[in-house]
Amino acid sequence: MKHSMRSWTSSEYLLVAMTMGLMGAFFWAIRGTGGYGGEMGGALAGFGWALLWYAYSRLGEGAERRPYGTPWILLALTAGIAYGGFTGYGVYIAWLRGRFYADYPNLLRDVPAWTGYAMLFVCGLHWGGNAGCFMAWCAPSKRLRARDWLLRIAFGIGGAIAAAQFVRACPHLFLPFYHEGIYDIPEYKTCVRARDSLHTIAPHVGLFLGFLAYEMFRGDRRAVGMILTVALGFAIPFTVGGYWQTFNDSALKIGWWKNWEMTIGLGGGLSLGLAFWLFNKPSDVARAPIAAWSRAFFRSGFPLGLPSMVVVLGAYDGWCKLHEIEAGPFRFLVILAMGCIAMALAWIWRTRYHDALQDDAEYQVPFLAIGAFLAMIVVAGWVVSIPTEWRLANIVLAALYTLYIGVSLVLTALLWRAFSEQSAR
Repeated sequence: MKHSMRSWTSSEYLLVAMTMGLMGAFFWAIRGTGGYGGEMGGALAGFGWALLWYAYSRLGEGAERRPYGTPWILLALTAGIAYGGFTGYGVYIAWLRGRFYADYPNLLRDVPAWTGYAMLFVCGLHWGGNAGCFMAWCAPSKRLRARDWLLRIAFGIGGAIAAAQFVRACPHLFLPFYHEGIYDIPEYKTCVRARDSLHTIAPHVGLFLGFLAYEMFRGDRRAVGMILTVALGFAIPFTVGGYWQTFNDSALKIGWWKNWEMTIGLGGGLSLGLAFWLFNKPSDVARAPIAAWSRAFFRSGFPLGLPSMVVVLGAYDGWCKLHEIEAGPFRFLVILAMGCIAMALAWIWRTRYHDALQDDAEYQVPFLAIGAFLAMIVVAGWVVSIPTEWRLANIVLAALYTLYIGVSLVLTALLWRAFSEQSAR
């Protein structure tokens, strides 16, 4: 199949946003499953979105003029979402239901529900915000020199330090009942956890705000727009979706936490689709090709191989946890399997796409390889989700996962068909 050279319509951008949202609901639900906690789960979700974004950037007229069609987007989006996974927020969920535990499940008292929603907004803001910053770096409005990069990093580090110092100087603005001294009592483990979580979140927020401030200082409106779109696109569903947590005591025992996670993935994916629509349309001039060292970096396989390793290792660890099997002694087999996969993809690359290996050629990941990586993510998600014993919650999740993936395949087929034509081999 060879994609045709016609322009995109609004309907086709809508298809992209819908697919990003539906697959995002699946990615983020898997992100919180056994084997994919924290940054590993973030890497899975970010890698999935990055592959979709990169593939869509290659379709239709003006693909070479899309500012965010560069292969660097693969690394930026994967790393940006993974970075958010280094923070924790589970301790604030009880606050959504108006419950404050000094040492869960003991020492319960009432707390305003807005405190929980506020903390979730902050978590979503930095998670999407830093991802948006990394994405914005892939297409600056004007080329940055070494000193510009140093200033950008200085803004980010300065923001992180300032935010960390602020929450330590004014903890009472974020932690309920702080004036009572309960956060300094080691036996009040939930309070200590809430304080430590805040200390982890604050530098992430400050880093995002520092990077955003630099783009505003430079006057790069496209970068500012990209950052704010993705930041708010995660912060809003993080917050609104938190309402699902208030149903945890319901007689209907389904995965209310998963509903919240799927809402985050749906909203975050839609925001990425909106960013694609607003900021990744073909510009008037072709984007500059990546440098020789950048092509060598991507041809090394590292930007695709590392997240693939994370996905497979997470699937193995999650499967072992689900089936109560010791994972340690067999992890080297997973590494061996990943090596075989890498060699197979390298064979496909060299035998069917050898022209792209020329030194002066633009680096491109073949659509076949993109499909293989996405299939790997989907399979990994099912591996950690199929229970040993089916219950209502598992059945509901399996049905929703099937729906998300099935509809996404249909939408992708429609989009591919719109930009493809049969060609003789």
